[in-house]
Amino acid sequence: MYEECSGQMINKEKSSVMFSRNTKEEVKSAVMNKMGITAEVMNEKYLGLPVYMGRSRSKTFSYIKDRIWKKIQGWKERLLSKAGKEVLVKAVAQAMLTYAMSCFDLTQTLCDDISTMIGRF
Repeated sequence: MYEECSGQMINKEKSSVMFSRNTKEEVKSAVMNKMGITAEVMNEKYLGLPVYMGRSRSKTFSYIKDRIWKKIQGWKERLLSKAGKEVLVKAVAQAMLTYAMSCFDLTQTLCDDISTMIGRF
């Protein structure tokens, strides 16, 4: 119906579907066959954000903390002035959080941990 109305085609190879844990395997396979989709979403990301959030939000968003840590470790802090460090942090580390925070409520612990990492830099 979407393809007929919009004139666009859905790429079934790039499409995936997500089911509740309570969904039976027969129902899953029937829906996937009917839609022509072969992939089921588990722990994937879409536009850099998790598609599924489990019970532990800190585990779900720990990848943000890891990415910021890797970025900070790659910088040559001895070559930067105090103002240069501040500009770099604002331009890179804080920008990485902006999109995630616009879509989700991040945990206070995660925000505190990231602030501590940035402060130590």
